[in-house]
Parts: sequence; structure tokens; C-alpha cells
Amino acid sequence: MKNIKLKNKVLNDIKSSKLQAEAVADQFLEKAMQDEEFKNTYLIIKNLNFSIAKKEFLNQPTVEDKKALKEYSLQMDKILNRIKIKKEDLLPKYSCKKCQDTGVVDDKLCECFYLKLNTEIINNLGIKVDKSHTFEKANFDIFDKPEDIKKLYEKLKIWCENLENSKYKNLLLSGPTGVGKTYLVESICNNLISKNVVINYYTAFALNDLFLKYRTSFNENKAGLLDGVLQCDVLIIDDLGSEPNMKNNEEYFYSVFNERLANNKSTIIATNLDLEQLFKRYGERTFSRLCNKANSILIKINNADLRLKRK
Repeated sequence: MKNIKLKNKVLNDIKSSKLQAEAVADQFLEKAMQDEEFKNTYLIIKNLNFSIAKKEFLNQPTVEDKKALKEYSLQMDKILNRIKIKKEDLLPKYSCKKCQDTGVVDDKLCECFYLKLNTEIINNLGIKVDKSHTFEKANFDIFDKPEDIKKLYEKLKIWCENLENSKYKNLLLSGPTGVGKTYLVESICNNLISKNVVINYYTAFALNDLFLKYRTSFNENKAGLLDGVLQCDVLIIDDLGSEPNMKNNEEYFYSVFNERLANNKSTIIATNLDLEQLFKRYGERTFSRLCNKANSILIKINNADLRLKRK
């Protein structure tokens, strides 16, 4: 799964870091080159390095050149000490030594790219997600039927592992307040983020505000307001049905679900509403996009209120 816009942003940030590091090194070199002795020695060393590389390619002897290079390098150290410039300042200080801030190592994306992408995903989430909520840390003892819930968690963890190739792109978690839907959704979210999946996470109320902003905007570029909702790999909507039932909401929700499904993108929804209530609230078209068994996993969670049970 790809989100070209976000990944390109991360690559551009890495490349900007590279240019900045090289610009700083160039400034030190420009300052050092104002010293005539440094300038002459620098050019000699540069020519010697070129000569050695050329001779090694031609299998010619390089003993004398390397001896001279060592002598001039020692001389350079003394010059730098005199003009009070550190030798390491003449070299770019890249934030990643593996890729030297290119984002690529051996034609593969560097670890630093994925670390930055992961951070970018978290920063772009619509709400703050508790990082401690994971499949592995779930406490099943608080449930009335812990074995059933454990199997559900295992099933959804496998779904996360195979999401890219799964035909089931939508996930609907339905159940009353306090049965652990948000914890489960955040576990899914954290699992996918660890795999560098690009996610946007909204409460239904926050998404409703975004629709309202889109509807009342007269800016010619207003379509961009919904880019984050439409283009992310996975869209998570928590507490669907809690938002105000405003004009055109049904149409907006349908358009989002329909376009994401058409582009093979996943949508995860947690709601207190049952299927009948969802049908009445959002209409047949939206319901068909959310609850089509051909491409959606529908899960009903029934349990005593966990918040009461913890007290």
C-alpha cells in the first residue's frame, strides 16, 4: 500500500537535511580556502587522491603518491589547527550515516526513512492514539468471555498482517459503550503504524466538522481538505453515529466510503449502533458500502461495561 504524497514528503525532508548538511560543510570550506596555504595544500591533496584512484584502476604503482598524500595530510592538520577550523567541519554531518541522508541504501529505502515515515504518520493522526494499546498488551481477564475476545484479537492481528492482499478492506466493530472498541481500534492502529501503513484517525464528530468546513468553504482548492481522508492507506473512524445528524452528511459519508473502496483502500469503523440503526441513520447506499460481506468484516462485541468492571 502506498501514499505517494506522504512518502514523497518524507523523502524530500531527508534530502533537505542532506542539502543543509552539505551547505554547512561548504561554508567551512569556503572560509578555509581564504587561507592561501590551506588552498594550495587542499588542491594538492585533491589531485593526489585523483591520481591514486586512476593508477589503481590501471594497476599502476601508487606508493609514492600515497607517501606524499600522508605528508600533505599531516601538513593540512597543522594548517587547520592554525586557522581554528576542525577537520570534521569540512565534511557534511549527515543525520543518517548509513544512507548519508539520501533515504536509500543499496537501492532500498533506508531505516531512517521508515522511522521518519512512522513519526509523520503519528503526527498526522486526527487524534492522539495511546501507544500502549496493542494486541500483545491486552488484558483479556476483564472480559466476561476472555477466550472469545482473545480469538477475536488474534483474528484481527492476522487481518492486519495480511491487509494489503486481503479482499476484506472494511472492518466494522459494533457494540455498546464500554466494551473495549476503542482499545481494539487503537491496537489495530498501532500495529499498522509499526508496518509503516499511512493512517488517518478521526472521531466521527471531528470528521463531521471536516465535512462542514468543506461544505461551507468557497475556496477553489477546497477539494484538498478531504485529501487526508481519501488518500490514506487506512481511514479509522471512531464512534460513528455520535456526530450531529446534519444536512448532506449521508452523502459525504457515502462518497468517502465509496471512493476509498473503489481505490482498494481500507476503512475501519467503531460504532455503538447496530446494523439496523446504521441502515436507518446513513441509508441503503452507505450501508451497502460499509456492510457488504464480500469486502467487509462485521464484528459485534457484547460484554459488560468494562469501565465499570475495572473499578
